[in-house]
Amino acid sequence: MLKGIIHVHSKLSYDGQNTLEEIALFAKKRGYGFVGMTEHSDTFDEEKMSQYVKECRRLSGPELILIPGIEFTCDNKLHLIGLGIGQFTATRDPISVARFIKKQDGLSIVAHPMRYDYKIPEGLEKEIDGIEVWNAGYDGRFVPNDRSITLWRSLRGRNDALLAFGGQDLHELTDHGHVELAVPCDDLKEEVILRALKQGDYIIKNPFFRIRPTVLNGRLNRLSILLARRAYLATKSVLDRLTD
Repeated sequence: MLKGIIHVHSKLSYDGQNTLEEIALFAKKRGYGFVGMTEHSDTFDEEKMSQYVKECRRLSGPELILIPGIEFTCDNKLHLIGLGIGQFTATRDPISVARFIKKQDGLSIVAHPMRYDYKIPEGLEKEIDGIEVWNAGYDGRFVPNDRSITLWRSLRGRNDALLAFGGQDLHELTDHGHVELAVPCDDLKEEVILRALKQGDYIIKNPFFRIRPTVLNGRLNRLSILLARRAYLATKSVLDRLTD
């Protein structure tokens, strides 16, 4: 079983606080087998992308894979993650960006739906691989976002292959509990990890909560998420103080 995190920013992003090397060392100490990097597109070009991919390859090895990726800023400030890609585009149309990611056999994920009032452009759900239903930066690291899950489930009516993802949205290294992805394999190769993620062969988890990336069936599961989120919101300040 491999575990790792995705949606991670280094100093190559305008708001990242740590180098790629620092992130790699931290991930090894945490026992992660992979880290899905997602640098902001705002300050990137093709030359910087090339150097970035080379650095991810250099820092990868038998203990850890750094998967290069970009968090593309699209029209209307929608952010679309492209994980496992080696090329860059300045295109801002989200459907064009999703198709660009697909051509590179990358993984395309809409980031933090909360920022767009849980709405995405019409037709985009048919072009992407998934939606971030649990973003530790916006939703908190304790429980997933029930409104993002509702959006994901509704969009599966038009794309039944649409997957749920959990992202750390990490900008600074911290020992706080992370929103992790657990992949049931032992083959530490980028293509194997990406294939498992595309197939939905993983679990989104932290020490308290787990989600499978396919349809969440049943009223009981829905109710448990609502109750968990209410409990989280009621005790957030206390939990943050205890874990700082």
